[in-house]
Amino acid sequence: MINHSKLTNNTYKENVSHIIENRPYSIHQTHVAANNNLVLYQHWHDEIEIFYLEQGEIEFAIEDTQFCIHEGEALLIPPNLLHMATKTNNETCSFFALVFSQVLFTEAFTNATYARFVQPLKHNGLIYLFKFSPNISWQNKALLLLKKILCFYGRQDIDTWELELHGLLYQLWNLYYLNHMTSVSLSSNYVKLYGKLKPSIEYIHENFSFDMTISLLSKQSGLCTGTFCRYFKELTGLTTFNYLNRFRIRKSCEALLNTSLNITEIANMSGFNNISYFNRSFLKHVKCKPSEYRKQNMKL
Repeated sequence: MINHSKLTNNTYKENVSHIIENRPYSIHQTHVAANNNLVLYQHWHDEIEIFYLEQGEIEFAIEDTQFCIHEGEALLIPPNLLHMATKTNNETCSFFALVFSQVLFTEAFTNATYARFVQPLKHNGLIYLFKFSPNISWQNKALLLLKKILCFYGRQDIDTWELELHGLLYQLWNLYYLNHMTSVSLSSNYVKLYGKLKPSIEYIHENFSFDMTISLLSKQSGLCTGTFCRYFKELTGLTTFNYLNRFRIRKSCEALLNTSLNITEIANMSGFNNISYFNRSFLKHVKCKPSEYRKQNMKL
């Protein structure tokens, strides 16, 4: 049985290192036995992940989105998204995961091109989440490039293939950018939006336990409330208070596992003054009650 506590921290951020000889990427291969339903434990990480299913069929749960992945398909998972996967049947399955830091792109791109080609995934990852299927021409080309990258798995002579891996990944990303990212209007507006909203986002992260109003948050960025709300939804994919609630719930998860405070105390310190509303919000985001979350995860 997998000991999840060794693999993730108390907010489900993954503890596993994703580097090869100090390079900002890694390739993993995993085989899942027929009698094991769990394919990927629930976790999130700062890196981008491209998951390739070599054998079997699985169900991905990524935040509130469900994906069924079949053999020969791949899934691009932006950073900071909570995700897990289970099998849809009792057969064996195997997969590869290419996990790489966005830093990999900053080595080749200027700040302007990095902000255009890569950085938008950071704040509204769900709209950049993407499944590659071999029956669509450009996606099949991307899958062929991915499989060439995965051929480097297990090879120790990294100096002989490192540049080739970079070149293949940039080609894959070019296909993804041209065929998916450009269809998302946020890509071209990201720098402007993030620059405008950064003070408000930082204010939320630093003061989440206090009462907030749209007026207060919009003033942090020097915007009128209407413009602020429109920009915020475009950047993050969430309304301001949905974003705030999700952030507060993650902070409450940390407190549930790291303190002995009771549920009401944790709700208050996380910014929820109403225990009933806290319980409903927690159930919506985490899919269980706070008491169940604490009980289940303290056993890991």
